[in-house]
Formats: sequence, C-alpha cells, structure tokens
Amino acid sequence: MSREIQKDLPPKYYLDNFNALLGFAEKMYGPLLKENEREFIDAFRRLSEDARCLFLRFANRKGLFFRTDKLHYPELSSLERALDELLFHQFCTMPAADHAPMASLFLQVYSRPELVQLCKCLNPAEKGISGLKKPEVIELLLSNNEWDELLEAAGEIAPVVKHNFEQELELLKFLFFGHTGGDMSEFVIRDLGLVRYEEPEEHQLVARFNKREEVDELFELSLAYPQFKELREGDSDQLYSWYMSWSNRRMNWCAQARPLFNRLTLKLARTLERQQQPQWALEVYERTDDAPSRERRARLLQKTGAVQEALELCYRMEESPHNADELFFARDFSSRLLKKKRPKSTTLHLREAEAVAISSDYRYQVEKGVMQHFIKQGQEAMYSENYLWRSLFGLVFWDIVFDHEAPVYHSPLQRVPSDLYLPSFLESRQGAMQERLQELDSSGKLLSYIERVYEEKWGLGNPLLNWHENTLPLLRAVVGNVAPQKLASVLMGMARNLKENGRGFPDLFTWTAKDYAFIEVKSPNDTLSAQQLSWLQFFQQHGISARVLKVEWVQENEF
Repeated sequence: MSREIQKDLPPKYYLDNFNALLGFAEKMYGPLLKENEREFIDAFRRLSEDARCLFLRFANRKGLFFRTDKLHYPELSSLERALDELLFHQFCTMPAADHAPMASLFLQVYSRPELVQLCKCLNPAEKGISGLKKPEVIELLLSNNEWDELLEAAGEIAPVVKHNFEQELELLKFLFFGHTGGDMSEFVIRDLGLVRYEEPEEHQLVARFNKREEVDELFELSLAYPQFKELREGDSDQLYSWYMSWSNRRMNWCAQARPLFNRLTLKLARTLERQQQPQWALEVYERTDDAPSRERRARLLQKTGAVQEALELCYRMEESPHNADELFFARDFSSRLLKKKRPKSTTLHLREAEAVAISSDYRYQVEKGVMQHFIKQGQEAMYSENYLWRSLFGLVFWDIVFDHEAPVYHSPLQRVPSDLYLPSFLESRQGAMQERLQELDSSGKLLSYIERVYEEKWGLGNPLLNWHENTLPLLRAVVGNVAPQKLASVLMGMARNLKENGRGFPDLFTWTAKDYAFIEVKSPNDTLSAQQLSWLQFFQQHGISARVLKVEWVQENEF
C-alpha cells in the first residue's frame, strides 16, 4: 500500500516537534516530573518563538559550546535579539570560571589554525606547534595555560556561548523515546516518509514508567554507558572502583533497568578480563546470570584453580541453559574439567559432515560456489540463512507482533513493541500464534496468507523482514516443499527466545521436484557455532531435512 511522501517541512518544524515531545511528556508523565523539570518547561514556553527556536537549534547540535559568529538561521527574524533573550533568562551563558572542567569542549569550537595561533600567542617559546594535530594543540594549551587565560584569549578570536538545561532536556527526551539515544531527527525521518512503519494510535500508547524510581534508575544506567566507554581506556582499578561504587548503591534494579544493567556489567567484566584482572572480572560477572556470564565465570574459575566450583556451574548451565551456546559449552567444558578427552560437540558434528569439492575460484564466495554445485546437478538453490526464517516469522505473525492493543507501545515514534526480545513476548502472544498456525494448516493457505500480508505491508519497517526481491520467491519455494506443521515448529521455537533463536539457520535452501534440504556451508577454516548446531539438531528432531557440507577447494582443471 503506497503512501504519499511529504518532501517539504515548515521552516520551524523542529519547534513543532519539540512541542509535541513536551506535550507527550506532560500527558504521560506529568505527576512524575520533578520541580526543576516543570520549571524548565514553563520557562521555555514563556520565551519568544525565535528564542525557543534558537535554543532548540543549540540543543539539537553536537556539543555544549557554540560560536556566535557562526550562527545562521534564516527562519529567525532577529538572531541577535533571540540570543540576548536566551542569555537574559539563563538558557545560555557566557563561558565562566565554573566551566573550567569543560575547557577541552570549549576549545573544540575553534579551528586548528585558530588554536595554533592562540598557542603561539600564549606560549611564544613553544616550538613545533604548527606540525601538531588539533587534539595535540588543545592538550598543549590545557597543560600550559590557566582557564581564565584561555577564556580571555579565545574570546578575542570569536565569542562563544554555552547552552544550559542539558540535564532537563535529556530527561524529557528520555521519557519520550525510552532511552538516551533518542534523536529528534526521528521526527524528520517520519515526516519525510524516509522510513514507514506501523504507527499506533495515540489512545493505544501506555506509560513506560509508573514510578519516578523507574525513570531515575533507567536514566542513571543510560548515562553510565558514556562514563564506561571513557573509563575502559584507562586503568583497570579506576574502572573497577567506579563500577563497584555506583552499583553497590543500588543492588536491586527495577525490571525495566535490569536488562541494561546486565549488558553494562557484561561489557565491563569482559574489559577487566582483557586487562588481565581475573578476580575483579569474576566478581563483576557474578552480578548477572545473563549469557555469557556463566560461561566466562566457569572459564575464570578453572583458570584460578576452582575446578569443582566451575564443574558445578557447568552442571547448572546444562540443566537450565539460557541459550544454545551455554548448553554446548557446559557439556564440552565439564568433560574437559573431568579430563575426558573428547572433541567439542560442534567440532565432532563438523568432522562427521559430508565433504564437497568446490572450485577454488569461489574461495571468497563459498556459499555461491556450493549453490553452483547444486545447480549443475539440476537442483534449485537459493540463499536462506536467517532472513528466510525471520521473514517467515514476520509475515505469518505480523499483526500479532504489532498488536497495538497490547500494552507495549509507549511513544508515537516507537517502531517495534517493547517486549519483542523479552520472555513476555511469547507469554502474552502464544495463544494467538498457535491459533494462527492452526488456521494455516495447508501449504496453499500458508502461501496465500504470506503473499497477502507481503503485498499489504510492503515497504513498512519491520526488524524481522528484509524487503528483498528474493524474499517472496524463497518463501514460495520453502512453503511449497516443507510441510506447514514443520515450519510451524520452527516458528514457535524462534518465539521462545527471538533474540537468540532468530540466528544460526543454515545458509542455503536446495530443492527438486521430489526433495529439499537446508544446507549449512563450511569452508576448510570455518567452524560450526553452537546456535547452528542447535538448529541442525532441532531440524533433525522435527523431520526437516538439513545437513552440513564441508567445502574442499580444488583447482578448476581438477573437475
């Protein structure tokens, strides 16, 4: 279904968008707003239209400091009056003594030649300045000069202002988008029709947060990520101390904040491992059970001599694995700890796989070489991998995934349901999904339904679906050869953990009038992943033809 694309935006479109954001925040979270946040909204609305626009121009640009001689916004009737108004009402300030910690950001607004000239003026005895890069010139200026000297000298080159209320702005954007990475350009993308997606009606939106504590916890974690990225380049003891300091202040995170805390914990613990701090890494890993925390803990326990503890952890993983990686790791690593010499499960499966001779001309296009091998044998072959199954899932369950009546939409610009990759996704939709699969109990019904949804939804954004020219032909081939009940078993297997189980599928689909197969292709130096082995075993258990092919390179003249 086509939609008209709007090509022109009004001159002050960004003000309209921000007003919409403010209105949404007040409507959905008014009782949760703090006094300083309400005061900011009220003060912003009292500004003249031009002053509001100029403030938003600053807020939507990168950085905190801006040169006033570089400002050019033709939609403003008087930029000078707007700037004076912002300065008067403290929405902007001139750089001052308390901005010294931001000196590096302040200097960034000047060009390299200007900074070189500034350095020569302030430090005439310094040699070799002209050959330095901009970051090096800034470092030299910061190390050789006091902040007040820099401020006075740089001000003679060009005046600079700093925009304020960055914390309030970030919080309001966070309430609207649900994360700190939200960008106001999302409004523009929508309004220009650059990306089209399923949009819930306003009455179908529900609050993401019900308590201010939930807002504060998730906001705090979101702001911790930039700190982590900065600290991970420094000393490990500083990184470890920082993490333990703020994480110890809040041991029980709310349900919404916990996944983000777990991701940060895993990243930080892995960094400590790479920095050769196994005990600290182990202590951090113990704060989450999310994969691959237990695997990393088992490895570290083994390295530090706690073999029995590592073995018990493997048994717990095998009994209740979070994903295929944990399951096969637990089996293989426990055997290793018990000194039972046996290959890894993935290695053993690959070792027993059938081999096929492929021309070395396809060394860098291994799947294409295997496809040509089957085509020469009179078979049909297409790339399939993950996109086949994700596309099938997205089309069969489109309206169930994007159920706007479910309480999983919290923003007008939200593109996917908030529970898409959470355990609650299947919990709330299992009945509807099973009912849909029962309705599509024949190849004809299934294919007809897929084609109809494909045509109706073509071009709409869907994280599960690729709008590729081969998508529909591939789906037709698969549905025409694999029984609907077998396809249904795979789709429900995916739904149990869409994040993990939406990957690891075989590379190719081949078929003839009588037979078909899913083929996982492995070059001589390639390995089989745990997720790939898991799906191969799943296919075997459900009667779906699938196998691994090992490629052996041969010269063209050897065929």
